[in-house]
Amino acid sequence: MPSLPKWINDTVENVWSSKFKTCTVLHIENISDHLRCIRFTADLEDVHFEPAYAIGIRINDRDFRNYSPFNFNKEAGTFDVVFHIHDPEAVGSNFVTQLSIGDSVKILMPRGKRFFESNAKIHFSVGDETSLGSSLSIKEAVEKSSCSYICLHELEEPEVLETLKLYGYHTQKNNTMGIIESLTDFLQEEKQAIYNNDVVFYLTGNGEKMSLIRKFLKAKEVSPKCIKSQAYWIKGKKGL
Repeated sequence: MPSLPKWINDTVENVWSSKFKTCTVLHIENISDHLRCIRFTADLEDVHFEPAYAIGIRINDRDFRNYSPFNFNKEAGTFDVVFHIHDPEAVGSNFVTQLSIGDSVKILMPRGKRFFESNAKIHFSVGDETSLGSSLSIKEAVEKSSCSYICLHELEEPEVLETLKLYGYHTQKNNTMGIIESLTDFLQEEKQAIYNNDVVFYLTGNGEKMSLIRKFLKAKEVSPKCIKSQAYWIKGKKGL
């Protein structure tokens, strides 16, 4: 979300007051040096949630940031968020590192466009550190069915995938050829499923990398309707 004057953000909170919940920090866990998982608690009984929906957190007077919750449990009134602490000086990272158990945070409840295709037989999530939450929420939805789930993440610390139980492919950062090679292996193994439009690809994270992957998949005859995408960030662009 873009930076806006304080008075506009104040107005958003007032006009959309019913869309915000005051949430309490219940648990904090450092998954790695750059990833922190926080569990929030609130009254969620009236909140609609779908996989890869986003919450909005006002991190200062001028800025909101979007994050993808998972383990969204209406009955227990809890949800988890994985925060990528990429730069301690960045406003989002600084806000997250200052949170302590018991703190109250006003959060814009999950919303977004419908992303998850429940009718697919194979669900393939592709992204980076910022995609972990959406990948986990998609995985949770898939596990409630008889479908298959796989993922491909570009990470500085790939060992976190085992911690989060996100099993699939991974590559090191800035390894575009590694991503293409992994996708090529999958496409060869699942030729029939691709032909039958039984595989849906969910592309999130770096907008520029997503565009490249989308073009590659279409060139490999993946139907455009089987490619879902949502950019979370673009280098040099603030507040996406």
